[in-house]
Formats: sequence, structure tokens, C-alpha cells
Amino acid sequence: MLNVIVNRRELLKAIHIVENAVKENKIREVLSGIYIEAKENKVILKGTDLEVSISTEIECEVIQEGKIVIKHKLIEEFLKQISDDKIELNEESGKLVIKTSATDTEFSIYDAENFPIQTKLETGVEYNFNKDELLTHIENVKISAATEVENLAVNCIRLEIGENKLKLVSSDTYRLTFIEEELPESQRNKEDLNVSIPLKTIDGLIKIMKLIDEETITIKSDSSKVFFKIANVEILTRVIELQFPDYKTILKNVDHNKKILLNTKDFTSVLRRTLIFARDNKETKNGGIFNFQNNKLYLTGTNEYAQIKEELPTIQEGDDIKISLNVKFLLDYISIISGKVTEIRLLNSKSSVIIKDEDSDKSLYFTMPLALRES
Repeated sequence: MLNVIVNRRELLKAIHIVENAVKENKIREVLSGIYIEAKENKVILKGTDLEVSISTEIECEVIQEGKIVIKHKLIEEFLKQISDDKIELNEESGKLVIKTSATDTEFSIYDAENFPIQTKLETGVEYNFNKDELLTHIENVKISAATEVENLAVNCIRLEIGENKLKLVSSDTYRLTFIEEELPESQRNKEDLNVSIPLKTIDGLIKIMKLIDEETITIKSDSSKVFFKIANVEILTRVIELQFPDYKTILKNVDHNKKILLNTKDFTSVLRRTLIFARDNKETKNGGIFNFQNNKLYLTGTNEYAQIKEELPTIQEGDDIKISLNVKFLLDYISIISGKVTEIRLLNSKSSVIIKDEDSDKSLYFTMPLALRES
């Protein structure tokens, strides 16, 4: 019969972390909740959808050890509305009673005996990374990942470690983001690691990384599962075993004979204005016409009600070219470039386009052109 006294804010934070692995399950209702176990001087919280599992723990005063599975959404709302620093959780007659200075509130719970306990990852290669640097890379590469779970092979971020380099890749088959970084000295000369991490796991990982003040994140994998540890939070996820697109061949065979340099800040502003018009284009949603001519970009965005024409100075190497591109796709990547100059490489109006920070080769962005329609 679980009975503990916990810090309300710490409990809320722990729920926020663990709920990233929980989703409604009408067939196995216990999976819709969060497992709580009290033992020694701590409360352990766990959540799982059987694909990804997250656990964390907080210190507390344990009056009586026990375990329950809570229906966390209503409890979370309730905890946000009370002001007590300390609250008591007490299991009574198959219910959870939360006692505060002003109220005793009763909640129904699931049977903890039916909650599946996930096994730990005992084997595999382990790497440690700076959490904030890895978070930035993951957020930047995530922009190209396919969001539809039906497109499972690319509903992920590809993580590869080899030749003392970390590589992160994503693609929705219309665009591709590639990031490469040298490993720190302490992490070199280990086994290679190649896994596709589901986007659902990535989304939860990003939220958790932002919640926790910790400098280091540990990644461990046996190629079938990936384990992350940040402070006292543990995440275990299955990998996507379908083959990821052959991005290496794309990188190797890319062919371009034109280079355009643009001021990143000005280019971002132009794209944002153009997207206001292009996003409602019925024929080519988000499509804009980019006319690179005589060291100028002439950019047109159109819908059935309005049209915008923008002009921007460039530095151009190679012949003039007119091409239609997805303005939103460009803006997604240009917005994360830290350098002052954006570099665009092109071949013709039907070939892939490369965009990068002129001063850095660590990140590349590929996008395919749209059918060229005159406005």
C-alpha cells in the first residue's frame, strides 16, 4: 500500500518526462498510465508504449513501500492548481488519495501488477556527448524527417558513428539534412554504431533534454535498441529496422555547376514574406519561382488572390537559372544557419539543390525542385 510524501514540483516534472512514452491504449488500459513505485527513499516513475520506455526517479519520504499505476492526465492538471510544496500520496482501498493542506482528493488507478516492466539494455557500444551540442544537432536535422508513420523507413533520424565521426541524417524523400561532427578525443576508436531512431522517440528526447540541467548524455546501443541516459532519466527505444535511403550515394554523386551566395539574414526575410503568399498556392503549395540572373535573385510567390515579387542581390558563379522551389523547405533550413552567408549550388531546373552555410561543411541540406510554372 503505497504511502509517500513528495515535492509537488518534482513530481510534476517527473510526470512531464515520463509521459513522453505514454499514449492512450484502449486494449491494454494500463499502458495509458504512469507506473509509480516507492521504495527506500525514492519514487520511481515509468511509462511505456512497448516501443519506447522512459523512467526517472525523485527523492521522497517513503512511509510505506508500494506500487500503483496512475491516470496521470487528470492528476497532472490537479497538481498544477495547488500551491503546496509537499503533498502526500496514499493508496487507500484501490484508489490514490492526494492529501494537501486544504484537500484530500481521490483518483482511480490501474492495477500495477499488469504493467509491463521493460528489460534493461545490458550489452552494446556506449558513447557520451555534450547534451546541449547534441540537442542542437538533433533539432536541426529533424526538420527533414518524414512525419507520417506510414512512411516508416524515414519516420526517423539516422544516427551513425564511424571513422571517429558522428553523422545525423533525415529525409522525407523530398529533402535531406546531413550533419557531420568530429567525435571528441575521449569517444574515439570505439565500435561503429548505425541506427534509425523513431521520430516519436526523438520528439520525446528533445523535450526531456530541455527539461534537465545536465551536461552529458550517454547513448548505448546493441543495434536493435538504443538506450539514452541523462542524469536520472533513462530512455529505451526500439530502432526502425527498415533500410534507410542510401544518402551516401546521393552525397557522392551530386553534380552542380552554379553557385549562389546570399546574405542569410536578408534571404530569411525574403523567404518569410514570400511564404505568406506561396503557402496558399493551389497548384504548387509553398512553391516560389527563383530566378537567379546577373547577380540578382528575383523571387515570385503567388496565390489566386495576390502576388509578391522580391529582389535580392547575390554573388553568382555560373549561368543564369530559373527554378521553382518549396519556400517553406528552404526557410526551415535557412532559419538554423548560424553563418552570415548562405550558399546554394544548382545544376538545372530539374536537379537537386544543395544549401549550406558558406563557412561550414558540417551541415548540408538537399531539396528537390518543383515543376516550374510561370506565374
